Amino acid sequence: MFNKIVFLIILLLVAVFCYYYGQNVAMKEQMPIFDGLRNTSSIIFGVMGAWLAILHPSSLKKIFSKEKGSISKEDKKTINLLLLPIIISTFILLIVLVAPLCVAASRSSHKLIQYVTILRGLSFSLLGCLTILQLWALILTLVPGDILKRSVQKEEVRQKIKDDMFSGTRQRGK
Repeated sequence: MFNKIVFLIILLLVAVFCYYYGQNVAMKEQMPIFDGLRNTSSIIFGVMGAWLAILHPSSLKKIFSKEKGSISKEDKKTINLLLLPIIISTFILLIVLVAPLCVAASRSSHKLIQYVTILRGLSFSLLGCLTILQLWALILTLVPGDILKRSVQKEEVRQKIKDDMFSGTRQRGK
């Protein structure tokens, strides 16, 4: 709960900061940032989807099949960790795909021209918040590597214990 509050405070501070300083950033300069967010989100979406399919093929089959099987608590936890960056990336993709349409529509509206600095600030504020979310999603892409690392380490410890337990019996048999 504390982490969520801190994250929301950071997001709010970024939004206010970007709104204030983004009022003078032209949309022409903002659009490449939207494009970069779109590209990064697409990559994260694809990579995490692949990790999910690689690490949990049987769990995914159970989820999407007609005959529902039970999934272990550990698998549910891992799947949720892998899904979070996919959900964040999907949200970012939704926004960055709609934003250029809104920009184009607002340019053709004579009523909105008087609010151009406010709209620039709002757009840049949105970019700042989406960038923070994108950074969080990017950090979460480290989860599968960590899962694999822990799994390999557990197996190494298990093998070492097994080797240590039976090392004395091998020497006596010689």
